[in-house]
Amino acid sequence: MHLAGQGDTMQQYQIRNVFTALFVLCAAGVVQAQNYDAGIAALQAGEFSMARKELRPLAEAGDGRAQYQTGLMYEYARGYKQSDAKAASWYARAAAQNIAAAQYRLGVLHENGWGVAQNHSRAAHWYTKAAMQDHGLAQHDLAFLYFAGNGVPRDEVQAYMWLKIAQLQGNALMVKHLRHVARDMSTAQINKAHRLAHQWLRGRKL
Repeated sequence: MHLAGQGDTMQQYQIRNVFTALFVLCAAGVVQAQNYDAGIAALQAGEFSMARKELRPLAEAGDGRAQYQTGLMYEYARGYKQSDAKAASWYARAAAQNIAAAQYRLGVLHENGWGVAQNHSRAAHWYTKAAMQDHGLAQHDLAFLYFAGNGVPRDEVQAYMWLKIAQLQGNALMVKHLRHVARDMSTAQINKAHRLAHQWLRGRKL
């Protein structure tokens, strides 16, 4: 009985430790969320020094959203001296955590050679990552990489498909671009692109 009692005490101790750890994690998450919200509010108010104070520690601690915002601050000189290279570095950290907006911006920097070596293949890679998460601008820019054959094989069907996906998700501006791409396509190609777009939207896979 004495041994059983010791076992029960140890079990209770372990349970308390688990609940304590969960409480600490939850409390830390609440504080982190509050700091992030405060940072965003400061950005929106144009208080860039305060935004930097709130967001930089979160970014350095691994918060993907804060890493993306820090990248934006570097790219657009909000609280930091403008640096596309540093923006790219922070976007890369956030992109690795599947932050679609960061993946898109990283694609833009690679496509244009801003802060990184110009590389259309890398641009296509990051646009695709973001496009697969319903990022409309990434879908648009990826479409035109396919249309021009930059970083990917030229493929009008893929170009039309991604534009159609963006349009079907509510981006009316894509209509003009669809007409532009369709000028070089046959009816069969357009029908195939429509089919692929609807298939993608149904199942989120090609």
